[in-house]
Amino acid sequence: MVQETAGGQSQDVVVVQYSSLVRSAENQQITDGELSALAQQIEQAYGPDGLGILTVAGVPGFVELRQRLLPLAQAFAALPDDVKSQYADPTSTYNFGWSHGVEMLANGHPDRYKGSYYANPLLDVPTTDEALMKQFPAYCRPNIWPTKHLPEYQPAFQQLGRLICEVGMLVTKACDKYVASKNASFQQGRLLQSIQNSSCHKGRLLHYFPPEPIELNSLADASDISNGINNGNYPTPSTPNFPSSSSNKENDGGKNNKNKEEEDWCGWHTDHGSLTGLTSAMYMHGDKAVPNPDPQAGLYIRARQGGEVTQAPIPADHIAYQMGEAMQVMSGGLLRATPHYVKAPGKDKTGGVSRNTLAIFMQPRWDEVMDMPEGGLPQAKIGVGQWLPGVTFGDFAERTVAGYYHAKA
Repeated sequence: MVQETAGGQSQDVVVVQYSSLVRSAENQQITDGELSALAQQIEQAYGPDGLGILTVAGVPGFVELRQRLLPLAQAFAALPDDVKSQYADPTSTYNFGWSHGVEMLANGHPDRYKGSYYANPLLDVPTTDEALMKQFPAYCRPNIWPTKHLPEYQPAFQQLGRLICEVGMLVTKACDKYVASKNASFQQGRLLQSIQNSSCHKGRLLHYFPPEPIELNSLADASDISNGINNGNYPTPSTPNFPSSSSNKENDGGKNNKNKEEEDWCGWHTDHGSLTGLTSAMYMHGDKAVPNPDPQAGLYIRARQGGEVTQAPIPADHIAYQMGEAMQVMSGGLLRATPHYVKAPGKDKTGGVSRNTLAIFMQPRWDEVMDMPEGGLPQAKIGVGQWLPGVTFGDFAERTVAGYYHAKA
């Protein structure tokens, strides 16, 4: 569906029912019409004309697990710096445990606007092979948990992370069926197998720091909110002015000035894994959940066709799934990742409000070869700059990650 916004036309985010994904995966109690409708939804969301995102509604247990975990992002960020530093892992280029101020913005300045806590949601110890831990430290090192200071953190993180992975497998199975229907040479099940066999999925619990402090009474009445979201009543999306960007990664030619940086909680980038599961954001003032104080704040996506920038609100009871570059390659270009961006609330409306969310990056094993299927698009049209035929996901990811950190800059 296409709708009008302040910036022109934009697409709605596709919504898929969890029950449809389950019936499709099990090939039980689902009609041909429902299967066809699901394939159309996959194409609408992830095809060449899509936004590269869909949401899944009706997932049992999700709302409770989200409500349990996201406030802990705020709680950890509020710990003293010397405590948080105990849970950082420079050896992994800060891809396990706490990370703050080590990623680089487009102009080369450190990103201090957000902090991240990274962990494998499925395996505490992906491997005991010391050589692999040295070769692929961002994926093969063990998890670090702040059990001493926040004992509830680990179980909350892992339980929600596992659920998002399980639903993501169902989405991937539907993607497999769609690609197979479009390319007779494609081995159905290839996409699902690549992430089912993986031991290096990565969770990232994000805390976007408040731009500046304000008084709570300047915000909307907290009685109007539910679980940090304004009762699911989202404003009509509008499009603020964005820099021109032709790159998949954070890059606007270094033209951002300091004022522009302060408006960005997360600059333009495209996920390099297979599929990214996302919760809706929970906005907090101290330890209190509050509504999103600025209707223009949040996730924006640049469409592949035409370059339109669209706000993509995620309902509090939905899980969103964004397509990544690895699956784009392995689908032969039939599924497409899109650049996206997180805009901070305007300081005049929101200082003192943080944004908290969880992203789960589902991705192949480090030694998985990212080959295209026969019958896919020509290499020049795949549109993934770091990819070369025969490259493993580990090498592809290490080169991608290197651009964001001091340690590999």
